[in-house]
Amino acid sequence: MSDTPEIMDVKSGENAAANMLRRLTDGTSSLFLFAMMVMTCIDVVGRYVFNSPLNGATELTELFMGILIFAVLPTVSFREEHVSVDLMDLWFPVKLINARQLLINVLATIMMATVAWRMWIFALKAVDYGDTTEYLAIQYAPIYFFISLTCAATSIALLLNIPRYIKGQGPLSPGHVESDHDDLKST
Repeated sequence: MSDTPEIMDVKSGENAAANMLRRLTDGTSSLFLFAMMVMTCIDVVGRYVFNSPLNGATELTELFMGILIFAVLPTVSFREEHVSVDLMDLWFPVKLINARQLLINVLATIMMATVAWRMWIFALKAVDYGDTTEYLAIQYAPIYFFISLTCAATSIALLLNIPRYIKGQGPLSPGHVESDHDDLKST
């Protein structure tokens, strides 16, 4: 048996709304990643071949990175595929994993809802002040609203995880801590 987890069918364990959210957020992040790649190629070729870099490439990279990260956050949160350090998982009791994940999802839901609320207020202030980027004069407000909405979607995605742990069904993502514990028991 291989150490790599099998790829899970995306639709298993997800309802239609979650699947649509995944497609929307993954598609948006993929689109902006591709745009950032094309922009970087144009900038590098322009800089080193024609001695004329792309104007505003740094600003666009910063904006695209923000959009890229926040676009994928709801999907990553729903599937619990965050980068994590599991130093304590070896000693954490298997029976308490669902309770721990339940607590983490409840707290993260509250925190992301708070971030969404505060970002919305921040976006409204950016509209009032007319904040723009320095070089290209791109308005910040639409990006702040986007970040606020994706934080709200992340909060909803985390909220959707809670019933799974109340029922004791465990995580969606393959290779999660429970399977690690099962491997340790068999050795």
